[in-house]
Amino acid sequence: MGTALGQRCRDFTFTTYDGKTYSLYETLKEKKMVLINMWATWCGPCQQEFPFMEEAYESYKDQVEIFALSCEEEDTNDVLADYVADMGMTFPVGRDESDIYSDFSTGYIPVSVVVDRFGVICFCEVGSQTSAEKFARLFDVFLADDYAESVILADGLPPKVPDVTPATAEELAAALNVEGGSLTFANPDGEYEWPMAVYTETDDGSRTYLQSTNAGQENSTSYVTFQVTAQEGDALSFDYKISSEAGYDGICVYVDDEVVKQLSGERDWTTYAFALSAGDHTIALAYEKDEASDSGDDTACFDNVALLSGDAAADALAAMPAYPVSSENTFEVTTEGAKEVVINDPLGLLESSFGDARYFIIPGEEANFSVTLDASCDPDNVFTGSYYDGASLCLADCLDGDHYTFSTGIDSMEATGSSYCYATVGFDPNDPTYIVFFNSEENLNTFLLSNFSNDDGTCAATWRYADGSIPGTAAVTTGTKAVPKGSSAYLLSFVDQNGDPVEGVTVNICDDTSCTPMESDANGMVSFVYPSFAYHIQVIKVPDGYTYDTTQESYLEEAGGVTEIVITKN
Repeated sequence: MGTALGQRCRDFTFTTYDGKTYSLYETLKEKKMVLINMWATWCGPCQQEFPFMEEAYESYKDQVEIFALSCEEEDTNDVLADYVADMGMTFPVGRDESDIYSDFSTGYIPVSVVVDRFGVICFCEVGSQTSAEKFARLFDVFLADDYAESVILADGLPPKVPDVTPATAEELAAALNVEGGSLTFANPDGEYEWPMAVYTETDDGSRTYLQSTNAGQENSTSYVTFQVTAQEGDALSFDYKISSEAGYDGICVYVDDEVVKQLSGERDWTTYAFALSAGDHTIALAYEKDEASDSGDDTACFDNVALLSGDAAADALAAMPAYPVSSENTFEVTTEGAKEVVINDPLGLLESSFGDARYFIIPGEEANFSVTLDASCDPDNVFTGSYYDGASLCLADCLDGDHYTFSTGIDSMEATGSSYCYATVGFDPNDPTYIVFFNSEENLNTFLLSNFSNDDGTCAATWRYADGSIPGTAAVTTGTKAVPKGSSAYLLSFVDQNGDPVEGVTVNICDDTSCTPMESDANGMVSFVYPSFAYHIQVIKVPDGYTYDTTQESYLEEAGGVTEIVITKN
């Protein structure tokens, strides 16, 4: 017995929320496979996939069993009963009593594991499936009557075999060529490659064109190819229309297997032209999709493909938009009154979510941004995104003089119930740049408390403004939590003579009976909530490279607040 793909799964038993008992190998005597789904009631992606899992189960339950095992200790039978009723789940649901989840210790949920009729672990995948068709495609792999040997899906769910009838060469030529054109086009013929299909836009047939067929099919490509022989100065021109997830799914134009242009987002019929070097070339017009979500119609359309020469080529190239080029990629906040903040992230939680993000307090109801691009970035393929309303735009649609601008609303506890918002720019679509923003100090404090709250109500994270100034009040330590009666919030800020924070200052916080040593964090701050008292403060150690007269003494205000102490940098 083992836990890896290709090994036999250990037998286990569990009891459902309504008292029925199931075991893996007893079930496999009656069913051809078991899907073990590990989840929790608080898990959003788990909830998203259950309706699709249920839909597929209704069609396959004579041959397939699903064990939905909650990994959450607080998911009692009563909790599960309410959840099952709300979701309409009809397959067995219970608690992971045998700790099967630990066998497949991914650290994430949901996790789906397939055990085939021979008891072999054949499939293990993290993440939700939001398509009944994908569940059906998974089940079909293991249900064939001639299934005599375990099929191991080491690369995940196999792609769907396209069920689209490819257009003929004559149909492709009629749909794509300009009037009088003679280019010859071909659809792909691979098992998992999606062809392009011929469509007519209006009833009167005013435009016949080619459209991708792989909408909703993750990790897929729909394309058409053709050959041209170009002379010096020639250009290729085509019309396109696209409705896609900006920056992720989109058009790719290939010349001799090299990408020369990418287009995504929302664009009605538009002409694009590019220069070709002299010689023979193979061109591909493709719509490519990644493994993530879809947006819009999830299609690309092509028409009026032409090889242009002479004045026609020069005119087509001159008609292409000229985008401004900067010396570097920049992403800036332009809202009046916005101030950048620096957050000490002791647990690395913010970095894991937002990478190398920048953080701002932006007052008001609208956040405005300005972007510049260097020569390596194509504004037709750099996208913006907003957490506020889910909007996504290509920067080509945001041109404003010599830079690009866009705006978004601002979430706040007062307006939407969320303490923060963020915007992104996909200089690199696989690693977008984040700006995370708050509309007040109080909302930032609330955000930090939700991620870094200590048991005593204080916050393990601190922040200051990037210009060196400190927050207006000691509320940074407590956010919206009430300071216990008889206590106060205190904030010590250690800076050098230039106003820069000093990390690693050791200070004693003393009352009449005892002293507590504390050390300043990366923002030069020490924050605490203590019983209200005029605490005696004594610096006992400073980092190398700094000096301070440790005989100096100071006292905090009994009511709490912010105190700044200057440590001299040598």
